[in-house]
Amino acid sequence: MSRDVHRESMNNFNRSNSNDDIHLRPMATLIHSKPTSHGAGEMSFGAPDDGSSISSSNEYVAPSPYQNTSSAIAGASRGYGLDRYQTTAIQDQQSTVGHTNELSLPIKSLPGEDDIKLREEITYRIQNRPITYRGELIVTKYRLMFITKPSDSVQVLVDVPLGMISQIEKIGGQARSNMSDGAAYGIEITCKDLRHFFFGNTKEQNQRRNLLDQLTRLVFPFSISKADITNPLQFFGAFFALDYKKKMCPNTIDEGWTLYSKMKDYTRMGIQQNSDPHWTINAEINKNYALCDTYPDILVLPSSFDISRLQRVADFRSRNRIPVLSWYSRETYATITRSSQPLTGLANRTCDDDIELLHKIADANVNQGFKLVILDARPKVNAMANMANGGGYEDYPNCELEFHNIQNIHVMRESLRKLHAAIRNASHEDKTWFSDLENSNWLFHIRAILTAAIRLVSLIHNEKRSVLVHCSDGWDRTAQLTSLAMLMLDAHYRTLNGFMILIEKEWISFGHKFFLRIGHGDKSDSERSPVFLQFLDCTFQLLQQFPSAFEFNEKLLVTIADNLYSCQYGTFLLNSDKLRTDMKVSEYTMSAWTPILRERTLYLNPSYTDKSDKVLLPNNSTRHIKLWKNYYCRYMPGYRSTLDVLTQRYTTLLNLRKKFTDEFNHLRQDGELQAQSSSRLLSGALYQNPVSTAATSSTSAQSKSNVAQATATFMT
Repeated sequence: MSRDVHRESMNNFNRSNSNDDIHLRPMATLIHSKPTSHGAGEMSFGAPDDGSSISSSNEYVAPSPYQNTSSAIAGASRGYGLDRYQTTAIQDQQSTVGHTNELSLPIKSLPGEDDIKLREEITYRIQNRPITYRGELIVTKYRLMFITKPSDSVQVLVDVPLGMISQIEKIGGQARSNMSDGAAYGIEITCKDLRHFFFGNTKEQNQRRNLLDQLTRLVFPFSISKADITNPLQFFGAFFALDYKKKMCPNTIDEGWTLYSKMKDYTRMGIQQNSDPHWTINAEINKNYALCDTYPDILVLPSSFDISRLQRVADFRSRNRIPVLSWYSRETYATITRSSQPLTGLANRTCDDDIELLHKIADANVNQGFKLVILDARPKVNAMANMANGGGYEDYPNCELEFHNIQNIHVMRESLRKLHAAIRNASHEDKTWFSDLENSNWLFHIRAILTAAIRLVSLIHNEKRSVLVHCSDGWDRTAQLTSLAMLMLDAHYRTLNGFMILIEKEWISFGHKFFLRIGHGDKSDSERSPVFLQFLDCTFQLLQQFPSAFEFNEKLLVTIADNLYSCQYGTFLLNSDKLRTDMKVSEYTMSAWTPILRERTLYLNPSYTDKSDKVLLPNNSTRHIKLWKNYYCRYMPGYRSTLDVLTQRYTTLLNLRKKFTDEFNHLRQDGELQAQSSSRLLSGALYQNPVSTAATSSTSAQSKSNVAQATATFMT
């Protein structure tokens, strides 16, 4: 694919409410940049022309190009190893952020981002600072931008994907006559990635109301119109993903959609497709999603269980989500299975078919005579409360039940909201930072999830027990625990491709409700929850404790987290495998894995040396659970993210490793050739100068020693 395709400038935009052209051309130097991934290399905003990084500008503060003076950016970073107040001076000779027609801006348009949907004169105030800046608010199909007037002493640029916007609120009194001239009056935008913006309006001519209505229509289309969300064109047409696909690969299915094969992943574990005595890969029982519309169409079940009884099991499990296999150990026969809660209700009903299925799951572990362990991710009090709504938990004689106190989606949503507030407050006042962070309970919840996952791994690996995992419906906390356990147990999922396959398998294929949990295109937050973000956070914790065990680096996690909200790709837009099939998601959108596969070197970990099947058991003590600063704190004024520095260092180290490996292999080949030559000469009884031979051998040995020493130094 030609890089020139991705370098379309925004002067091609056709605005709907302005006759003036806007010329925004790429600029190499970014000032006060906080990167956000929107694709790979040349698909990105704010990326160098050589495609060496994936980044997007978010908020820029720079000296005015019209005044030869320097300015300073002052900010505060708090706690967890972050520096205290810092002031960074921007030198006069640095390039500045420009404005519209007169100057170049560090913005590139993405393919398909053609039309200006909204353009307004407005003021902008950087969070918690009294100074305001006047400029233009510009909204495309993909993002919202704010660009200050060239006459301002400081140039400010805001750039945020529309999918990142979580909430738009009016600020200021409704009765204009009761407002002082200095009172804040406008709209406040809160983002899902912790950014926060305030745009001021004039108090005349209903400007704020008109702006709020237009923004709400563009950002939350499903809250405004009753679009048919089962119609692919209407649904995908509400997101930028459709326009992006049309420009990038309109007539082909990109490679990200073919990365995961259900059949290949199960057979890789050691399950035979035919005649397996323990487990059966069944492609018929849920064909066309007839048994369970939120499960994949291929299920793995105990070979000895009569599948004619499965419908009764489905009737007894919430959402028909029966116990099925997620992971299998070919060495010990221990398994991880997953399901939803049983519908026991207050009458404490039972189902003989369900009990028999769990018995067959336990029997398939032929090396163990223990009972099946049921790991219920919920607090027990929540499970008991669910009985009033028809749910419940297993109280079976041949099973051991454990509860693990992971809170529900509403508690997690509130915890993230408090974390957002703590980080925003820390940007200007750090007196309560530590107490605010602790009161958010965010790290407490991360630790609770890891603790349950560690218990699951211990049961599988140390005790060789088979475990059934579920929560209420089996698509939130269940996915957290099964995927984290598989990450710790199976080195395959710690590779770059394996990690993406793990997400496809345990989250996307098994029906995590991304559309509702992320809140795509809907301003209601009743179903939103950072369940998948918590999984990425827990993976970050593992990366910190086992830096050589993962082929991928932290940048991959941040990129996935940003693509979760951006609506540039279709991977995280829908709720189930069935919906993705019915809506033909691969035909209307690109996969989020495609740019990662095409630029995989950006996401490789040069410290990756431990490629064995070693099981990871992290330390879950409080002091080992770290705040993910490069994600949560990257927009705090004054915080300097280490992500780009680490990425550059990773690239350098990977190049060095390749150089050392190539040289070592070359020397080894020379040594083998020399040994063969010497052997032939000796066998022919030819005379060989001993001094020359010794000198050559000494040189070769020294070269090998140098390369080996350099390689060892790099690895450490």
